[in-house]
Amino acid sequence: MEIGSEFWDAPLSHNNGDFSDENTQFVLSGRTALELVARDLIAERKIRSVCLPAYCCDSMIFPFEHLNLEIKFYDIQPSEAGVKRIIPKNHGCDAVLLLDYFGFSQSETTLLAEQEHKHGTAVILDQVQSLYSESDAIQYADYSTISWRKWFFSCAAAAKKLNGDWTVRPSLPGNAEYIHLRNMAAKQKAAYIHKGEGEKQEFLNKYSQAEVLLDRDYTDYAADPQSMDDVFHLDVPFLKKRRRENAKIIYDVLQSLEDDRIRPLFSHYSETDTPLFVPVLVSPDIRTDLRTYLIQNQVYCPIHWTDAHTGGGGTLYAQELSLVCDQRYTIEDMEREMNLIKDYFSLLV
Repeated sequence: MEIGSEFWDAPLSHNNGDFSDENTQFVLSGRTALELVARDLIAERKIRSVCLPAYCCDSMIFPFEHLNLEIKFYDIQPSEAGVKRIIPKNHGCDAVLLLDYFGFSQSETTLLAEQEHKHGTAVILDQVQSLYSESDAIQYADYSTISWRKWFFSCAAAAKKLNGDWTVRPSLPGNAEYIHLRNMAAKQKAAYIHKGEGEKQEFLNKYSQAEVLLDRDYTDYAADPQSMDDVFHLDVPFLKKRRRENAKIIYDVLQSLEDDRIRPLFSHYSETDTPLFVPVLVSPDIRTDLRTYLIQNQVYCPIHWTDAHTGGGGTLYAQELSLVCDQRYTIEDMEREMNLIKDYFSLLV
């Protein structure tokens, strides 16, 4: 069984969760949520500028660009604590976006959120990567955003306003063409994974086509109703437990390797952290070769992110590799992933 790449299902249970909250709006994607937040801030607080992390996905930048806001980037560098946010004290922006990377909570996030809040800056807490981890930063946030598709198959995200009522709301039902393509791709991938049916390139093409659609048209769409039903019936305890168990296997093997050419970005994680991936720093001269070796053995570990166009985060761009640890995979799968890494390093001179 291959490891990684796009999701095709959600881990469901009979439990019915409750996300009903008049201050939470359910939308199509994370970028839809961020644009909704930005539009609300423009309408209510007349913001003109936002400070974003230089180490981030393009989809986090597009919503602010789309609204013609001035964007400044603050640098992100690896540190003993995991990552270090270098935010100028006098950045001059009306809003700042903060996040905990890869599901690993850092006290620095809370400290920065508190500082910016005291200065009167609007604080946007992007919780996409830390959705199932615990952080105190939320108490200082004005808005938070989440997206479920990074954690399982979903066409749903959410934006929450922590103080006051929304000025703007999504006005359109879910993007039907995008949702249809994603659903078809997921069904085809499930058949391929579990029954060996179909051609891999067929569902890969559909996932790619859906992504192109989303890049072009994501504004103002509500979440897919079926995806929201999945969210309400998600087996969250299983998701957390499996990811933490899988992450432990990865950490144990990395510790046993004792090779300074690969090490975890975060030296440890707390009991309240649920990893999105286990990010590692790999020597730049071998990262591509290691990733290629894993792909040749059907293990697909992404690089976050691919283009250092924001003027910061260069060290992370050059060295980071995300090791898969999600709930689709068993202990045996994780052992296979890590045995491949051990084999690769054993062959290096």
